[in-house]
Amino acid sequence: MNIGVIILAGGKSSRMGQDKGLMLLNNKPMIVHLLNTVKTITNDIIIVSNNAEYAQFGFDVKKDLIKNAGPLAGIYTGLTFSKHNKNIVLSCDVPFVSQKLLHFLIENSVNADVTIPINAEKTHQVIGVYDKSCINIFKDELQHNQLKIKSALNKVTLNVVDANAFSSKEFFNINTPIELNEAQ
Repeated sequence: MNIGVIILAGGKSSRMGQDKGLMLLNNKPMIVHLLNTVKTITNDIIIVSNNAEYAQFGFDVKKDLIKNAGPLAGIYTGLTFSKHNKNIVLSCDVPFVSQKLLHFLIENSVNADVTIPINAEKTHQVIGVYDKSCINIFKDELQHNQLKIKSALNKVTLNVVDANAFSSKEFFNINTPIELNEAQ
């Protein structure tokens, strides 16, 4: 399959107090759960992080091209370095995403710049398929200090797919020590 994976692991983790992707969930760093899932789809994986420790997992680690600009900058960085037109984008703090969900998003991404799921009436911008064609739009947004993914998505062909057939656990975003405890 001609697709890349971009894992965003560059967040400040202010609510967690430490780098989320490296925190242990069921005795494995949180990012390893994602890597094990996406490796079944492709080995072309980019981890976007300013933390060199992510190199231990054996994949390309790229530093944000635009510093301190949040997940939109991470997506922009990943798309810039990716050699694929279509890329699965995931934040490192959604460890329960399944291969089945990712294939569902890929299948629905054909005629869109960005395909994201909606589950339980909530859209998930950092679980999706992003096309390389978004690079210039995202760069322009970032250069105008517009850092919100939602705003940038208003300027591309967006496909929001109904993912209510999937368990809400797949969309569980771990941001605090309490949520990490609940996920164990």
